[in-house]
Amino acid sequence: MSKEFDYDSWQAKMIALELANEVGRAILKSLAEDPKTASQLSKALEIPLPTILFHISRLEEAGVVISKKALGKRLREVKVYSVPSTQIVFNIGSDENG
Repeated sequence: MSKEFDYDSWQAKMIALELANEVGRAILKSLAEDPKTASQLSKALEIPLPTILFHISRLEEAGVVISKKALGKRLREVKVYSVPSTQIVFNIGSDENG
């Protein structure tokens, strides 16, 4: 199943900014393999946690990353991030003109 966006929507613009960014692409690729916490992403990608949190919040706001709460190692609530779809589609025009 793919996630579809109108090309002129604010979500599409946010996604385009993240796809143009090396960190945004790395986060999406990593989450497509397995769901992870922000700390796990930070360690796996060797990127500072504040940078991960910045990009993941933008991806989540745009709707290409989702989060759910789970219990971590110390029985504290943590957010686990994942991608609901590995396909992102930008609809450029209507199907009326073929």
